[in-house]
Amino acid sequence: MKSRTPHYCLVHCFVLAALPVALAAAAPSAPPAAPAAVPRWQPHDFTFAAQAQPPNPFLVGFAAAVKGPDGREFTLPGFFDGNGTWKIRCAPTVEGTWTLVTQSDLQELDGRTASFTCGKNPNPNVHGVLRVDQAHPRHFVFDDGTRFFLQGYEYDWLWALDLGQPGVSTVEKSLDILARHGFNYVILNAYAHDTGWRKGKTGPDDYGPPALYAWEGSNEQPDHRRMNLAYWRHYDRVMAALSERGMQAHMLIKVYNKQVKWPAHGSQEESLYFRWLVARYAAYPNLIWDFSKEAHNEKDLAYKQGWLKYLRETDPYRHLRTVHDDNAAYDSGAYDNLCDYRADQQHSKWRETALKQRALRQWPVVNVEFQYEPGPGGLEDKTYGGGHSTPEESLRRAWEIALAGGYMAYYYTYTAWDVIRPLHVPPGYLYYKHFGDFWRATDYWMLEPSEGLVSEGWCLANPGREYVAFQNVPREFTLKIAGAAAPLKAEWFHPHTGRRTAAGTFRNGTATFTPPAHWGSTPVVLHLRLSVVADKQSSS
Repeated sequence: MKSRTPHYCLVHCFVLAALPVALAAAAPSAPPAAPAAVPRWQPHDFTFAAQAQPPNPFLVGFAAAVKGPDGREFTLPGFFDGNGTWKIRCAPTVEGTWTLVTQSDLQELDGRTASFTCGKNPNPNVHGVLRVDQAHPRHFVFDDGTRFFLQGYEYDWLWALDLGQPGVSTVEKSLDILARHGFNYVILNAYAHDTGWRKGKTGPDDYGPPALYAWEGSNEQPDHRRMNLAYWRHYDRVMAALSERGMQAHMLIKVYNKQVKWPAHGSQEESLYFRWLVARYAAYPNLIWDFSKEAHNEKDLAYKQGWLKYLRETDPYRHLRTVHDDNAAYDSGAYDNLCDYRADQQHSKWRETALKQRALRQWPVVNVEFQYEPGPGGLEDKTYGGGHSTPEESLRRAWEIALAGGYMAYYYTYTAWDVIRPLHVPPGYLYYKHFGDFWRATDYWMLEPSEGLVSEGWCLANPGREYVAFQNVPREFTLKIAGAAAPLKAEWFHPHTGRRTAAGTFRNGTATFTPPAHWGSTPVVLHLRLSVVADKQSSS
């Protein structure tokens, strides 16, 4: 019986076979034009035409050796984009003059050259590729040093909006709503077909099956050797809309429970798919790779590891890699050198689980699926039968995860799956805006879960400098303060309203706090930190 495990070396060789080390003679071409001007971290397409008509242009080997002004060199795979044209999509990372030389097994495309000048990045939302912060490896930082508090949002079928339209106006309006509420990290499928719980077109807001398919043919009879250019050109526009807003695109490369007929394991067609994604999307600075949603459904661990290795070796921008909800593999350490952070699905014991996961490895932990907020009709107004919770309970769980030092991603029933009402503004949006605003005003990357400092509730602390205490049920409690070089200012924060109330000034010792009585029984947060003046004085 044929093994379902791909031979990684064969997959890798198929992709790289088209990248000859020595360049063939360049095809005759017009004198080179003046170098293009490309902003830093902005994807730019370099287009190369060929008169030849290969039987399947998608299988033509095409790439480019790219060299930057600082001496860095890397290889970028290219892609066929119709009408006898192939493209290299490149995003410069350093200002100055860049060059590229094409490599191809099609003579007309081999040895072609281009140069361009990288200028300053004009978009204040763009900060380069997201990385794990080496100084604080539980957290993230951009290439330019800007910190990133991950406020995630699941939007699996985002790309299904505006399919077949010349632009992505609905996508842009929906993303603008999310951005206004602090969401900066969107989880979406590279492709999904339909859900098992809302099969077919159940109404005008049901986008599964979508209007376009990722490959030529149909979902029932796909031609996995040819990509559907109309679909992927639309996906380009969605990626650009996310990037322009500084929103990370957590791309789920596969999904096992959304009715997709995927290419066979270890096949040339599967290699084409993965190579296509790297060629078309690696240049976007906001990309994050995820092998698959609910990857535990794929039982072949070597197969998953092989594709993670492939992404590590072929993506020259070194985008972050993760795997959604594959607990056994994570717990065993199987992804320790292949993933950059853990993406989990956990619907109970939120803080306890995050703490256990953090103890296994020093990297960011993200609970990307911990709640589903229902529609405006209440708990029964939902598109999926799984357990939904009130907006208030959803927020409480988010705080529980944050107090374990983890991150989270929010779900709304009318955007999470294929039934989409993109302009809804559910109550949870405002709650999560307050949530994100609070954490971005802290030095969250310096805070660690600190057991025993509070008599009730939970606490994150950078002892002597900053404390965040959370009370599920407001009641009097004590906090132990030690190591403070100056008094700490304290204030209460209301998670539902974002209201802040001064709570006094405190020195080292055990302090007693009583939450504001008029706030009722809702959870409360206490925040203490050195003032800016005191902080500077203690550091001098």
